[in-house]
Amino acid sequence: MILPSPCQSLNRSNRFSDKGKMAESRSASCRAVVRRLRTRDLPAFQNEFRSGLSDMPPATPAIAENPEPAPAPRMAGLRTVLVILALIETWLGLSDAPVLFGDMSHIGSGIGGGLVKAHLAAHPVLAIAAIVFAAIGRVRHAIIALGTIIIMTWLSDMPSVVAHGLEFKSAFSAVETTSRIIAFPLVGACAIAYAAHNEHLRRATFLVAVPTLFNMVMIAGFAVSVMTNGF
Repeated sequence: MILPSPCQSLNRSNRFSDKGKMAESRSASCRAVVRRLRTRDLPAFQNEFRSGLSDMPPATPAIAENPEPAPAPRMAGLRTVLVILALIETWLGLSDAPVLFGDMSHIGSGIGGGLVKAHLAAHPVLAIAAIVFAAIGRVRHAIIALGTIIIMTWLSDMPSVVAHGLEFKSAFSAVETTSRIIAFPLVGACAIAYAAHNEHLRRATFLVAVPTLFNMVMIAGFAVSVMTNGF
């Protein structure tokens, strides 16, 4: 059996004594900190600790605030077109409104008569609402109001279609019947759907403009016919 030399034993004892001294010094420092905390004013120590934290540089750079998004375009062109269309529809609606205060026996009764009366009463109201909506920038609401006029006009024509059928006696009547009874309700429904989903507002504006422009062309053609033929 090999015994350790006296030098090796001495070195080991020195290392053990050094470790013991380090542990004693650590425990002594901990006791000193505890005594300082006990003898010191705790709120003042907390304030100093917080001020020290506030003086420290931030670990991450401050995130800049997001700039406000740019305001949405006001769509001045669409608003102008819609105001013009609504003004035309207001004129057309007000020109037919006196029928409500006259002899309405030719309109008939029942559901058909009710549809015609509802159209005569609602037409100018919806047109004026479209003017207001377009003026304040609510393009979608203006399109929906004009699309509703198209649908109500189609509904008011249904009693005559049910009673007399579709008229295709001439080219003029065929174009008018196809437009008013078949094409225009689809146009109005598509425009309302676009506006309700806030999609393709320019296309929806064009769609609601088609029936109004058609009516103006028909009125102009009738006026020219009266001036040239005298009837």
